[in-house]
Amino acid sequence: MLNQISHGDMARLFLMNNASGDAKTAVTQLAQELATGHKASLADAVNGDFSPISSIEFTLSRNAAYETAATEANTFAAVIQNAFDTVATLSENSATAMLTAAQAVQPENIGTAAADAASKLAPTIAAFNTQFAGRSVFAGQAVDGPALADAETIMAALTTATAADTDAASIIASLEAWFAPGGDFDTVAYIGSTDELEPMEIGNNVTADLSITASDTRIRDTLKGLALASLIADGALSPDSTARAELLSAAGEITLNANTSLTHLRAEIGTVQALMEDTDTFRTAETTALEIARAELVEIDPYDTATQLQAAQSQLEMLYSITARMQSLSLVNYL
Repeated sequence: MLNQISHGDMARLFLMNNASGDAKTAVTQLAQELATGHKASLADAVNGDFSPISSIEFTLSRNAAYETAATEANTFAAVIQNAFDTVATLSENSATAMLTAAQAVQPENIGTAAADAASKLAPTIAAFNTQFAGRSVFAGQAVDGPALADAETIMAALTTATAADTDAASIIASLEAWFAPGGDFDTVAYIGSTDELEPMEIGNNVTADLSITASDTRIRDTLKGLALASLIADGALSPDSTARAELLSAAGEITLNANTSLTHLRAEIGTVQALMEDTDTFRTAETTALEIARAELVEIDPYDTATQLQAAQSQLEMLYSITARMQSLSLVNYL
């Protein structure tokens, strides 16, 4: 009776083919992971529990949105501070010059100091009409237009309001009433919205309040001092040098006090900027920690994966070699 390949040989061949298929799958998967840097099966990586990775992804997405908002808020705050810096530069020297000229009671000095301060009104208004990304900064929710009317409009209204005043006290009283809340400033000079901008959400339960408008009392006072100087430069109470000196002294004091108030206002914005910086630091640290946690869940160790791939390739080559030998068996070879 002739010998023949046994059923055991057939079974071993079948098993070898299966083993080769598994090894080939492993090589393919490991090569893919090495190329992408991520585990091929997220379900296997998290043992079927997607809640940790979902929580991480949600927080990372939220932090990315907060980062975008914080970047805008930081830039917005910087624009505000730049406007304040501009105004401070314009008015600080003028306040001192007006007070000095008022003490001298010399017509020429009074006129020169008043004219110099008057020339600062238009650029001061321009600073408070500054825009960020095409939106008015100091106009509240009326972001599509300027916060303040131009200097010509304001001075025309003030000239009319003080036309009947014949002494320094009367002019100053009319000026105070014009700039007071509820006065003509609210309808003539400030043309923004009475509704302030909403605070910007820059973190989880953290907001940046940058809702200052040009109707703020401290900004009104800055404009008030320069506007009074403009009335003097336009000839108010001329040629009475004593009365004009009294007006100029008042203009200098108003401007000087307004500068101090603006310094406090700048400090308030600085406090918000410090809050934003602290929030950015916390958010960055949290994002980094979450990215590391996510990497541990879904990313591979390149060195370990490369080692496994090399081992799987060696195993596959060995299985191919053995399987090929088994498949080449014949009755002649067997005998």
